[in-house]
Amino acid sequence: MASWSSKQECRSFYKSLCAQEFAQGLVQNQQQLNVFLQDFMSKQNGCWGAYRALSQETSVDEVFQIDHIDWVFPRIKGTELEFCFASGFSQGAFGVLEPDPNSAIIDLKGIHGLLIPGLVFNKNGNRLGKGKGFYDKTLAHFKGIKVGVCFDFQISEQMLPMEEHDQKMDYIITESGLMVCQQYEVH
Repeated sequence: MASWSSKQECRSFYKSLCAQEFAQGLVQNQQQLNVFLQDFMSKQNGCWGAYRALSQETSVDEVFQIDHIDWVFPRIKGTELEFCFASGFSQGAFGVLEPDPNSAIIDLKGIHGLLIPGLVFNKNGNRLGKGKGFYDKTLAHFKGIKVGVCFDFQISEQMLPMEEHDQKMDYIITESGLMVCQQYEVH
């Protein structure tokens, strides 16, 4: 299987592709993704981390209505993320909506799973974000379930350029359904 020559080349391609696809509108894709995401999350419990989507990311807002889940959200702290119960949101670094500064922080050990955005994934569970490394640095210390959320066009058939510190997803949810990443593991 072919692979990208560098993370920069891969990110450049997918940033351009995302700009094109999101410009066309992805309402039906998002609605179908919401069905699979709600189905998956309705079977979960405990505390889960989620994110507030940027303009070119899949939204996960629909699942916040699932009331048997305690939702926490990331806030940038140094080079990593800390997760907080949000009483409100304000715009943080890089235009991301983050929990207000007075929001209570939860230790990663208290979080059952995370919904994670990404620029591109592959079926092995590999993920490339936008290049700042906040999720990878945080996930290095996280032992819970890691669920990547994206659209089908963000699943690369090629091997992604990965480094030792890059973290894999356990599942990926798209508008086509749920992928269990371990079943695609290449040895």
